[in-house]
Amino acid sequence: MQNLLVCLLVFLYNSFMIKIKQNDSVVCGLQKRIETLYDHLYANASFRTPSGISNEVGKILHTGLFRESVLKTSPAFVFDESLWRVFNAGFSKEGLAYSSVIKRDFIQMNKVWQLYEKEAKIELNDFDLCFTCYQLSSLTLSDPVKDIPGDTLEIIRSQWVKRMGGQFFTDQHVTSLAMKLLDFNPLAGEDLIDICAGTGGFLLAGLNHIRFMIEDKFSEEEVETETIKVACKALHGQEVDSEVAEIANSTLQARLGKNAKGLVISGDSLAYKAFTKSSGKKISFDSHLCAASNPPFGTKITIKDPQILEQFELASRPNSSQKLLFPGQLKPTAPDILFLERNIRMLVPGRGRLAIVLPYQILSGPKTQFVREWLLRNVNILAVIDLPDETFQPHTGTKTSLLVVQRRQKPLLELTTDLPDYKIFMSIPRWIGHDRRGYPVYAKTPDGKTKDVVLTDLPDVGLAFQAFKRNDDFRAIHEFSFSIDSSTIFKDPLLRLNALFHRPALETKENWSDSLIEKGWSFVKLKDVTKRVFYPGRFKRNYVDYFPGAVPFLGGSNITEFLATKDKWLSPNDPKLADLRVQAGWLLVTRSGTTGIVSSVPDSWDGFAMSEHIIRIIPDPEKLDQHYLLAFLRSRHCQEQIARGVFGSVIDEITPQAIADLEIPIPKSKKALDKVAAQIQEGEKSRNLGIVHFMSGSECFEQMLKA
Repeated sequence: MQNLLVCLLVFLYNSFMIKIKQNDSVVCGLQKRIETLYDHLYANASFRTPSGISNEVGKILHTGLFRESVLKTSPAFVFDESLWRVFNAGFSKEGLAYSSVIKRDFIQMNKVWQLYEKEAKIELNDFDLCFTCYQLSSLTLSDPVKDIPGDTLEIIRSQWVKRMGGQFFTDQHVTSLAMKLLDFNPLAGEDLIDICAGTGGFLLAGLNHIRFMIEDKFSEEEVETETIKVACKALHGQEVDSEVAEIANSTLQARLGKNAKGLVISGDSLAYKAFTKSSGKKISFDSHLCAASNPPFGTKITIKDPQILEQFELASRPNSSQKLLFPGQLKPTAPDILFLERNIRMLVPGRGRLAIVLPYQILSGPKTQFVREWLLRNVNILAVIDLPDETFQPHTGTKTSLLVVQRRQKPLLELTTDLPDYKIFMSIPRWIGHDRRGYPVYAKTPDGKTKDVVLTDLPDVGLAFQAFKRNDDFRAIHEFSFSIDSSTIFKDPLLRLNALFHRPALETKENWSDSLIEKGWSFVKLKDVTKRVFYPGRFKRNYVDYFPGAVPFLGGSNITEFLATKDKWLSPNDPKLADLRVQAGWLLVTRSGTTGIVSSVPDSWDGFAMSEHIIRIIPDPEKLDQHYLLAFLRSRHCQEQIARGVFGSVIDEITPQAIADLEIPIPKSKKALDKVAAQIQEGEKSRNLGIVHFMSGSECFEQMLKA
């Protein structure tokens, strides 16, 4: 009883000391502990490589699991007051004794579980070993709810990757969610491959998923051996960078021991005949039930090798807008597009499932419609998750979605709207668990106190998906999750797949049109009641210094200004000036960056030049009052429609076509329409008058200074 009391007091004391060290007086939990451990080992251990750190920490984790499940010592590592002195006042004989016990238990563990070579031992010195155990102190490593070993290795992996630039790092919340959306079932013989394995994030998530399933079906003593047996059979990956592949293998070996050696092989997954049966690899075409991947993406990175491109249907396509570089309709193609096709090619027809992270542009942009056409012919869409904007920040601001698909038994010859309908799960989670600088963001209690839990709703998305599969009320679990009929996608001219475009909301036309129609309202497309919706093409901006007759040039940030900031000027002889000029009464909508900002051209801006990033709408007063149209464009209903049409992975964009297709509600009563138009017209008159007065006042002030 006394020892238990001492342990409790020490645990509380340790927690108190951690709080003292933090400016916000909040316990950061496992994340903070393991980051501290990684920094210590990286600076002090006899080895400084990620693989070395992972292997040694893995040995200690396995020893801890053995102590809890076999030796019945739980938690595995607990420090009393005397051991606290190891870190408070230098190393001591108590620390040396504790280190000897852990080394002895490792040897015993390895005899029973045989995870490492027969002569293997813990290579950490006594101080570093104790420091590692101290960071794991009082944690129940075998807790079936919290996967402490898996989370520990994930944090170590992420620390290394973040410091190397983050190019191979996929957030753990994303990889864990992918396993749930795939409905990965290794106990039924399903395998999981990742042909862009990086440092093994998806495979580690698969391993954690395996362990979680096994803990439900096996005794505590059997969990480790069964996990190893199933995982070594089910998990496989390939990575082009041999050093990165080594990191992935080290991470997996830290959980699986020597049996995991070589689960991730080094090789180019896009190479010619990379996965044919003659390649001799465990990974081959048409043979896998689950795949997960985060391929390299970026429109500036393209594959140009004709021998590689000729393998892919998505690289062989006509393109009337650009001259083809290679014969046979081959075109340099971004690797993410090729990897999408390659991953689907790996799956068992009719059964295989893929979870893949893709740039938002592929699921929503006009230029990538050909990808979506190919995709819908070859797969059924199971789920689309628009990931939070911060997911890959601070390393890249690229917006992404997690797409989950199932390969069709045979590709469709054509896309039609009369295909068998099915439900698709979609979600727009809000929080990933860190901010755009990469710092953890923690949840708060209702009274505003910070909790020791990172702020993310991705686990709720996973629970909502499981409820969706059971036909339960999943909206009660996650309010930003929903489902659509597959026919909805086929009816969209652009075949958009992003969740935002299909998001139901009270503001969207579909939710309020029926009630308005019942009241006698009608709907018209904006293009049918205007003369033109357009923006000028890109041009080289040849700015000039101001001189009498120079034409003011305004950008998207200027259009809402009362008095526009005129600090850029074009020559009246500029060959592009006619395309850039606007006229009083035209309506304006920003199309890139911050999309959907609406304004009109006041009388004083008539003839000004404006950026190509602004869409111009030329009203047709004979068809619809321009002031009523302006009222609609500024309404929440319209802004909701505009938001759904936004695409772009790095910079938000919207097309003139999307604006032209906006549905405008027209009231039955012309009197009601005129009332709205009159109020807007009065405001526009006041705006014009105010600009005139301000300009006159400024001129008077300038004349007064000269006098």
